[in-house]
Amino acid sequence: MLFTLRIAEPRDIPGMAAIRAAEWETQAYWEQRISGYLAGTHNPQRALPERAAFVAEDGGAVAGFVAGHRTRRFDCDGELEWINVAATHRGQGIAGQLFAPMAAWFLEQQAWRVCVNVTPENTAARALYGRLGAVSFKEYWMVWPDIRASLPRGR
Repeated sequence: MLFTLRIAEPRDIPGMAAIRAAEWETQAYWEQRISGYLAGTHNPQRALPERAAFVAEDGGAVAGFVAGHRTRRFDCDGELEWINVAATHRGQGIAGQLFAPMAAWFLEQQAWRVCVNVTPENTAARALYGRLGAVSFKEYWMVWPDIRASLPRGR
């Protein structure tokens, strides 16, 4: 299946929120939270202002998205905030495709050490992050010790 990967825009927020709300909380909750995150008014612990988000679009609809920011948490330079794919689009490699521009953004920011919060029970996410080069760091965290090692060759 062919997807378009691009920088997230405000018009994407409802689609991003719908994907998150399918798993937890409400559409309105996520629209407010994602809007605030992208605008820099909602900040995770120790987050710095620099942040980015990308979407995978399928026929004009958001099929998945990824977002991350610079941070000072746990001596990391960057933090992967969200990577989500709509249930109808899972198993097609979208998460891995979304990770590439996010990792490249971290590289551009010189954010080499990147953390991600992930519950021990979320074995699917842990497996994905492991395939992408992350290692266990704390009970609820994984880390890419050097995100450059996770970029496709030739970057």
